[in-house]
Amino acid sequence: MNLEIKQILEKIEKNGYEAYVVGGFVRDYFLHRQTNDIDICTNALPKEIQKMFGTSRKLGNYGSYNVKTKQFNFDITTYRNESNFENRNPKTIIYTKELFEDLKRRDFTINAICMNRFEQIIDPYHGQEDIEKKQIRMIGDPQKRLKEDPLRILRAIRFAGLLGFTIQPDLQKSIIAQKEQLKTISDYHIKRELSAIFISENFQACLDLFDQYGIWQYLPIQKSKMNYVPDLNGMWAQVNLTKQLPFTKMELRQINQIKEILKLNSIHAWTIYQYGLYPTSIAAKIQNQNEDGLKKLYQRMPIHERKDLAISFLEIKDLTHASNPEVKEMENQLIQAIFEEKVPNDHEKIIEYIKEVMK
Repeated sequence: MNLEIKQILEKIEKNGYEAYVVGGFVRDYFLHRQTNDIDICTNALPKEIQKMFGTSRKLGNYGSYNVKTKQFNFDITTYRNESNFENRNPKTIIYTKELFEDLKRRDFTINAICMNRFEQIIDPYHGQEDIEKKQIRMIGDPQKRLKEDPLRILRAIRFAGLLGFTIQPDLQKSIIAQKEQLKTISDYHIKRELSAIFISENFQACLDLFDQYGIWQYLPIQKSKMNYVPDLNGMWAQVNLTKQLPFTKMELRQINQIKEILKLNSIHAWTIYQYGLYPTSIAAKIQNQNEDGLKKLYQRMPIHERKDLAISFLEIKDLTHASNPEVKEMENQLIQAIFEEKVPNDHEKIIEYIKEVMK
């Protein structure tokens, strides 16, 4: 176990409490996969966790406390019971001193394995065995657990597809029976879960499971052919949405730029200038275009951004006596003319060109 993880666990234990790494980190430990997000469960109450690590940080949902180190992002949470679910959220949360009470509220057996700082394992639901069998199995009654939180349907499919596991038969039946409940999940959680699928090279296995279980009609996306690229905006650009999801303004702008480039017959230097190197390179990867060729095209560009133009805004304005919006339009026409090799990016040549053609 990494020293930073041990130090966090040891700090909690030295204050008189239990502490275990649980969930994804332990699962990935057995799968020989690396993860930087680590969940720690403890019998220390939220206010006691705050005293140990500082009160400047606010407690998250359900009393979780976040600690960031050089290598890891820790979420430290008190053992708890959850019940009376409404819209995925438990209306009743009771902190408990018992580790096993906390573990039984978790979704799948592979996510309920604990490890202490000596790397000793606690596995009451036989998650290690399910990892060896490569199967996703729900803790408790699948029908009840999926009804509590329908997002578990997508999580089961995500884990199965991305890990190459199968879904245990009773859970499969419950997914098919409960799939309509997907319509009740918030757009935020749908986007987050689909993003976790799209960012993996094994995403297609998850989409195949959407087919198998008849999931598509309950998601805000239409089935479409996608080529994997290691860029989330590039993956979302290949999806047709039936409703708008909560993307940031930056995400939405870049996704739309990539979509627009994908509609073009080919990529030219002018395309790179208009949209920028990032969205153009992602679109090129989606279309399986040669990356080295795109880099060479970028290097040969006469202008990479407006400041590279060999004449200033004010000079154009003085030459033409045009209004500011008109000068802006002239700039755009001038840059396009340079890309079309009608005039070189040379100060004197540009002045001549403006006098002859653009005045």
